[in-house]
Amino acid sequence: MLTTVIIDDDEIAIFLLSNLLIKLSSFEINIAGTANNLKEGVDLIKKIQPDLVFLDINMPDQNGLEIFNEFKSPQFKIIFCTAFQQYAIDVLRIAACGYLLKPVDFIELREAVQKASLELSRDQKQLQLEDKLNYLNTPEMPGENIIFDVENGFLMLNTRNIEYCYASQSYSIIVTYTKQEILIAKSLKELQAMLPGKPFYRTHKSYLVNIYYIRKYVHAKESFVLLKGGEKIPVSVRVTSSISKDIIEKMKD
Repeated sequence: MLTTVIIDDDEIAIFLLSNLLIKLSSFEINIAGTANNLKEGVDLIKKIQPDLVFLDINMPDQNGLEIFNEFKSPQFKIIFCTAFQQYAIDVLRIAACGYLLKPVDFIELREAVQKASLELSRDQKQLQLEDKLNYLNTPEMPGENIIFDVENGFLMLNTRNIEYCYASQSYSIIVTYTKQEILIAKSLKELQAMLPGKPFYRTHKSYLVNIYYIRKYVHAKESFVLLKGGEKIPVSVRVTSSISKDIIEKMKD
């Protein structure tokens, strides 16, 4: 269910948009309220906490883009509606979820709502992952002692002290939470087979991460996980759609 608010100074525009939204049978849309100016709209948003806001840009004595003065990082998605095409650049600059020209085209509306729905779903999964990560306490993370062959001997290391590993040609580098780097004469695939499966996750062909050191996952053009030590570890395209689910599954008791 997409809880929706419409803000427009034109009652006819609100009526027409509402009718089009009702016809979007592939989505469950609840039009929870409408407002005729930005101030009333802001109050309505704070009261209803919607998922989706349709917002006119050009209103008397107001500009819909000013909504970002009230909501710096809105949790809801905004689809701007306007009869003035010159606003497109401004809207794209602030990365709104959608931009529709009046009169609103049904197909373009459906595509904008689809995009908003997908982004909301993605955001929810990321919040679930971040909530799970926030419960983690590093000293309580699982670990076991493993012997690694190194130059001139061997090294016994508890896996809870491994923050991440990365490939270096045909070798691997283990990075500990103290930022010590240890060269292992094994490929990353071979090293992964040695390590316990639960805490370690292959985010990228060249990186293996201890999930208990992950602070945040950022889905972007070049996605990455941010570790507690501040490192950004890349996430490959092939795992971006499943990383949240995979890590949550690994964290289950």
